[in-house]
Amino acid sequence: MPTLVLVRHAKADTPLGLQDIARPLTERGRADAVAAGRWLADHVAAPDLLVTSPARRTEETTARLLDAWGVEPAVVDEERVYEASLGDLLRLVRGLDADRPDAVVVLVGHNPGLSDLLEALTGEVQQLRTAGIAVCDVAGAWADADSTSCVLRTVHTARA
Repeated sequence: MPTLVLVRHAKADTPLGLQDIARPLTERGRADAVAAGRWLADHVAAPDLLVTSPARRTEETTARLLDAWGVEPAVVDEERVYEASLGDLLRLVRGLDADRPDAVVVLVGHNPGLSDLLEALTGEVQQLRTAGIAVCDVAGAWADADSTSCVLRTVHTARA
């Protein structure tokens, strides 16, 4: 059974004059992203595919997750994840085509989109906090992913 892991980026800074997409992680955010990576390495198989928003804060979070896993899966910077609507994220998930039936796909993005996606896929209402992780089992084809085919396995908020 495939696994979909949703990860909200860690705590980001808001420097004056910097565009939103260029916001870096704070010191706490960097530490929390490391903690998220350790938790994932202990609880979830290494990913086959990691899809991330092109925002700096998601890319910095992604790097720390991968360091902890110690793997180099295919990583895709996906424009649709930045400022994504629920419809954008559903189309992205339903368009996944993992080769293995037990594939692990990680999506690193932003709220409110990720929390909305989690609810749409599982029927569970959860607000992912920064460095929040939701692990979902996908029973069936990616193209059919919806609230009747995805089960929320666990939610975790990583803190250093």
